[in-house]
Amino acid sequence: MSTSELKTLFIIIDRKNTEKLTQSLAMVGVNFQHEVFALGTARTGFLEVIGIGETEKTLVVGTIKAEQVDLVRNLLETEFGFSQKGSGIAFTIPISAVGGPASLYILAGSPMKDGRKK
Repeated sequence: MSTSELKTLFIIIDRKNTEKLTQSLAMVGVNFQHEVFALGTARTGFLEVIGIGETEKTLVVGTIKAEQVDLVRNLLETEFGFSQKGSGIAFTIPISAVGGPASLYILAGSPMKDGRKK
């Protein structure tokens, strides 16, 4: 496993869909998920332009392997309507370095035993 295979996934979604989203992401292998409740502060006109009218949101952050990106994108489009305006925003950022092998395996969701890869 190398860091080039990992990405940090960011998803902004209406708060009412948070539980369904996090359960669905776990089922497709999104690891190390964190949820942050957020309130939109942009003006209504700007929210409409970027397609997120409701202001109560959740930012979901997790890690995925590079080969899972298309699977997650498909999930977001089919289960949450992300191809439609106003349904949410999702993007990834590559992970270029982590603080040691244990951190890498935790972020990748790989099993560990006594701090070593199984």
